[in-house]
Amino acid sequence: LKPSVLIGAVGVQPGCFNEAVVGAMLRVNPDSRPVIFAMSNPKTQTEISAQNAYTWSEGRAIFGSGTMFPAVDINGRLHEPGQVNNVYVFPGLSFGCSMVGARTIPDGLFRVAAEAVAESLDEQDLKLDRVVPRVDRIREVSLNVAAAVAMECGKLGIASKMLHDLENPAKAKEALSARMWKPKIQARI
Repeated sequence: LKPSVLIGAVGVQPGCFNEAVVGAMLRVNPDSRPVIFAMSNPKTQTEISAQNAYTWSEGRAIFGSGTMFPAVDINGRLHEPGQVNNVYVFPGLSFGCSMVGARTIPDGLFRVAAEAVAESLDEQDLKLDRVVPRVDRIREVSLNVAAAVAMECGKLGIASKMLHDLENPAKAKEALSARMWKPKIQARI
């Protein structure tokens, strides 16, 4: 058995992804970067901290967690762990489905949404080893997800309403952006 991905999600044994486990992941993946996702919440229950994942792997691990961890510097290279949860998927998925009146939400739409999140990573995200975009880009990411989901609904024939051109990503995004809620802050004098 040579796993390349290690996911913890039960929170029963905090710290169970210890140095020996990380070392084993490195040994069975000598030419690649193992993925370690510690999804348990809260931090006291997590399988491994970002600091330990990056330190024990000498920065080779691709790390994500269910809770927020601070950035870690390993040998002068900054690694910013991502909080891997549904905040990146559900707003855009729901918005895209509702805007096209999706008659159903098949499992495949979650894959489309996840791919849209991944495709939203920019050069800065990749340089810092983020597995999800910065949270300050959530509206942009949600729009990308909504457009991808709306277009997929059109392809699958489950959209009961059509936005202008669901085969053109830029037009779908433009139509959805026009319908996206935007906060307005008014100055009070």
